[in-house]
Amino acid sequence: MNRYKPYDANATANLVQSERLGRMTALPLLLAMLVLTGCDKSAAPTATPAAAASSPTAATSVPNCPAEAFDRFLPLFENDVAVQKAYVTDPLQSDSVDPNADPEPKPVSKSIPRAEVAFPVMPSQAQQTKDGLVATQTAGGPTEISVKLVKPDTDYQMTFFFRKDDCWHLYRVKDDSL
Repeated sequence: MNRYKPYDANATANLVQSERLGRMTALPLLLAMLVLTGCDKSAAPTATPAAAASSPTAATSVPNCPAEAFDRFLPLFENDVAVQKAYVTDPLQSDSVDPNADPEPKPVSKSIPRAEVAFPVMPSQAQQTKDGLVATQTAGGPTEISVKLVKPDTDYQMTFFFRKDDCWHLYRVKDDSL
């Protein structure tokens, strides 16, 4: 008993032709499915431009907190404007002294929207060295640290206040220079 059928050239030709026809109809169908899948807007929601602009890290290339420890965060913040833009609160509190106020200089406090903050907010380490600035840190608790920059024998004195929540953020700048 022979289980195999004898070779039939016509049957083979018909099989090859039907396979080609199957491929020819399958390819356009597959392409159509891919195009339609790519057009499905509900499959992957995207952030609106307004939502992206309001995100603290959306305008920068800084995806996560660059450093948990403040001693590692501060040099990154000082030396990279992108990190400064990502980790300055909105609004930034700015305290200064109006030296021209009568009868004597008076304190001035403002809330500056992030879009109006002039960057860099804090000079880089190289700029601090070049300008002869001396930095001192003061901890106000485990989540509050201030950095004071002074220039000896001048009235230059700036204090930068940082707070940690999900990451360290500069939330206040105090300029006591006259």
